[in-house]
Amino acid sequence: MKFLRFVPLLGAILLPGAAFAQYPIIFNHIKTTNLTQEECVDNAGAAMKRAGFTKNFEFIGSGAFAVRGRYSATIRCVAERRIVFFAVAGPDNQTASDLVEELQNTF
Repeated sequence: MKFLRFVPLLGAILLPGAAFAQYPIIFNHIKTTNLTQEECVDNAGAAMKRAGFTKNFEFIGSGAFAVRGRYSATIRCVAERRIVFFAVAGPDNQTASDLVEELQNTF
């Protein structure tokens, strides 16, 4: 029962940390394209790699996904609508914004 006197102390130490828990920031952009679906998906993969998103890289049904440090990104192509979606998620607002812009510019 001696351990019970430490419960309030643990709460005082652990709970404030929960208040500072950081949710991922997600930024996205849209760009028009005249590429076919296949060309768009291929270009999505190349753009990811040019922007340094190489960890866990994979082509997904309509685009590509990869990780760069603490940031994950996806590029999704909808060629029939002439649209490409770019999204980056991570812990820092400005960095996520800069990275999604970099992806869009390298596409």
